[in-house]
Amino acid sequence: MNRRTLPALTALATATALLLTGCGGESSDPDDKIAGAGENSAEASASPGEKGAGDGIDRPEMEFPGDVEFKFAWQKPSEAKEAAVLDDTEQYLRSIIYGITEQDPRSSPYKFYTVPLSQAATYAEDQIKQAKEAGHTVSGVQQFPSAQVKLSGTRTASVTYCQDESKFYSKNVKGGKVKVTEPSENSYYSFTLVLEAPTSGKGPWRAKAITGKQGVAECAA
Repeated sequence: MNRRTLPALTALATATALLLTGCGGESSDPDDKIAGAGENSAEASASPGEKGAGDGIDRPEMEFPGDVEFKFAWQKPSEAKEAAVLDDTEQYLRSIIYGITEQDPRSSPYKFYTVPLSQAATYAEDQIKQAKEAGHTVSGVQQFPSAQVKLSGTRTASVTYCQDESKFYSKNVKGGKVKVTEPSENSYYSFTLVLEAPTSGKGPWRAKAITGKQGVAECAA
């Protein structure tokens, strides 16, 4: 996410568990901004558990600042279980950014979408914690151009997806200054998220583990 004060890639639980923190090159103008930067927009983009709405699951609501946008270009699978896995993957990814915009490492939405004490939960908490400690939030468009779902039995699934952060930037919490950076190969990532089905009753597919690779040019939106 072009968050320049954070380390580029940090090992999380294992050498292959990557913590996404920064990519791309520096802008030639440190004062570059994007529309809406530093503004407390009265119009917030809402993501109340609209994904999976009507499925009977009481999902936490998430509302984002007006200068934070997501673009998921994922094709919805025809099989209901695969579609549910993809929907909950999207909500997990949104919940991490929600925690960053709220500057709350203990933000409840990501906990709703993760297996307790799992590597995916630690990943989400560390993302939020590092941004808060650096005094940064985010601004721009986080893009997800493609995803592929794979079911393993009845209770486990994995989603391999691309993440394009070429238009997603770091923003100082104090003052609202956005650090716009030039896109580079390091702006593009490939991730694999492992999820588990709910143990009983109605509930989301919850993230358990995440691994990733930076510098995947094929993941440009």
